[in-house]
Amino acid sequence: MHFIFYTSFNDDPIIKRVSILEKAWDQSIYDEILTLLLQKSQEVPLGRNLFRMYICYLIAKDENLFSITAERFGIEMDEKLYQLALRDMRLIVELWQSNLVKEELSGNDKHFLNTIYEKLSEGIQEEQLALYLANYYKQYGAGQMNRFKAFKWDSTQDLIGITHCDPIRLYELIECDYQKKALIQNTESFLKGQPANNVLLFGDSGTGKSSCVKALLNEYCKEGLRMVDLSKADFLYFNKIIAKLRERGLKFIIFLDDLSFEEFETEYKHMKALIEGGIEIKPDNVLIYATSNRRHLIRETWQERQGEDVHIADTQQEKLSLADRFGLSLTFTSPNQNAYLKIVFELAKRYKLDIPEKLLREKAIKWELLHGGRSGRVAKQFINSLM
Repeated sequence: MHFIFYTSFNDDPIIKRVSILEKAWDQSIYDEILTLLLQKSQEVPLGRNLFRMYICYLIAKDENLFSITAERFGIEMDEKLYQLALRDMRLIVELWQSNLVKEELSGNDKHFLNTIYEKLSEGIQEEQLALYLANYYKQYGAGQMNRFKAFKWDSTQDLIGITHCDPIRLYELIECDYQKKALIQNTESFLKGQPANNVLLFGDSGTGKSSCVKALLNEYCKEGLRMVDLSKADFLYFNKIIAKLRERGLKFIIFLDDLSFEEFETEYKHMKALIEGGIEIKPDNVLIYATSNRRHLIRETWQERQGEDVHIADTQQEKLSLADRFGLSLTFTSPNQNAYLKIVFELAKRYKLDIPEKLLREKAIKWELLHGGRSGRVAKQFINSLM
């Protein structure tokens, strides 16, 4: 048994032992397989039949020529490549049908592996499996893009999946309907392959800028949206990151949270070309969403407006031009008292707090006076204190 594309099967310790077991029964080998499967179930929920779910896991996580091509083109891939993949599909079906390890564990019915499990359980053959997986990778991605919906750039100079993402949803964000609508329209256009803009979300702290972006990921991850969380320190590797994303079939938002620059920081000059204006164009499957408390991102002073620079206007335009690279700018402002109280009442209703409205109002006003003003964040902290 030798796989052409799914080479992870060839060297996998569990698959190797199963191949030995198919030739001659050996209880010690069977026990080794079971031990390895139970160990793996601590990392990945292998509910249902342990071995069959492990096959699904190997299929989903494998990044090979077939899975990456399918992620980009679906069934519209090269016919010769598709025909070569049929051999691997036949071997996968044979492994599935052997079912030598019958132990089961209860698992999460919403786990991402269950869709493959259900399809293989229908008794499909290699051609049906190849068509199904081509569409599966196109929708959900291959390898780590399948398993994770958000990534960060680390010291190994590679994208690392984020296991525990903020679960915030759009419906949880109150009193920012206009901003949510604009973000939804832009993001949906992006996912449909239509023109879309880079977005700058700026304004007062605690008003939901970052939460809106993170909520978009939770809303559209099943439609092929992924997110890469970057800091200013990662700008040095921006071209490497873009090169990695360019070859994938999914859509990516590069998330730059709390972005701003001091006068002495010159990274913004490089960033201008990276976003728009350099020779190498940004790929169609990448957008940049940035949040900031500053409208123009770069710190400005009155002194520099009256400084010694001969062409002061040119210097000012250079600093303003970074914010202009974002085609869509959304303003987030602190709510007035009525809007603040509306957020408080809505949150109290959601968390089923049993407290009279008059008392809740009095406590909420007192809280915002003592805790830095009115915002959605302050309202949530107030509700947390009551709980």
